[in-house]
Amino acid sequence: MTTLNTITMTTVEIAAMTGKRHDHVLRDADRAIELVMKSRAPNLGSQIELVNKSRASNLRSQIESKDVDATEGTFENRGKQYRMLVLNKHLVFTLITGYDTALRYTVIGRWIELEQAANPAFASQAITATLIDLQTRVDAMAPAYEEHVRKGRSVGYSWREACRLAGIDHPDKLMALMIRYKKARKNLHGHTEINPSYVKKGYVTVLKPSNLIVKANGGHLFKVTSKGLTEWLSANACEINASVLEASRPKAVVDEHGYTIAITGDNTEGMTTRSLH
Repeated sequence: MTTLNTITMTTVEIAAMTGKRHDHVLRDADRAIELVMKSRAPNLGSQIELVNKSRASNLRSQIESKDVDATEGTFENRGKQYRMLVLNKHLVFTLITGYDTALRYTVIGRWIELEQAANPAFASQAITATLIDLQTRVDAMAPAYEEHVRKGRSVGYSWREACRLAGIDHPDKLMALMIRYKKARKNLHGHTEINPSYVKKGYVTVLKPSNLIVKANGGHLFKVTSKGLTEWLSANACEINASVLEASRPKAVVDEHGYTIAITGDNTEGMTTRSLH
């Protein structure tokens, strides 16, 4: 009995073909794996603590223990070893479905070449299966993607919706952190105003206080644009989640003499300095 040889593609290869930075492709692949795993085990997300040092190792152990269509690997660049992922056909197609047509065309063409070289007797079947597989995915996603693009360009996303789409775990905590660092503020009416720098960059659009959408928008006087979703929130999701988590940890606030005058962070009511050790 003749069987097809297994074909894989690395995130390094995908980055080279698409012209994307490898860390961005790796980030997209990690995110795709997380979403696939959550769909297979809905309660898995609650078991994962995403911190800056442990995010990669958590994903690594999850990949080793679950069937997620990927394996860990490393590659060398200028004498240093860097992390990469080796993806099978299913996950490669899942990953590139979100890329534009030209990039998909490049990756699919390379995949077809690999299938032809690995399984010449199955060349025509492999090509047909590949094209049908990808087209089915694109067709299924097209309506939702078109609505996603339309909404981002014309209406904008609410803060919580944008954070959900970008993979931000705690949007309310992130907003509280932004207010602490003067990136946003609460006005006299209790509405949240975003720093004008985000408007200037095209990341958000401002809503008028009289706008009926403001109440449904959680009291935020802005909506996130498509550019803000992709270039601001999605592009920095890992760092944002780590920063929010770190800010939530109990910390001592000291005065100029070094005395603790307060303890900040989540669930710190009733805590003493002894609790911090």
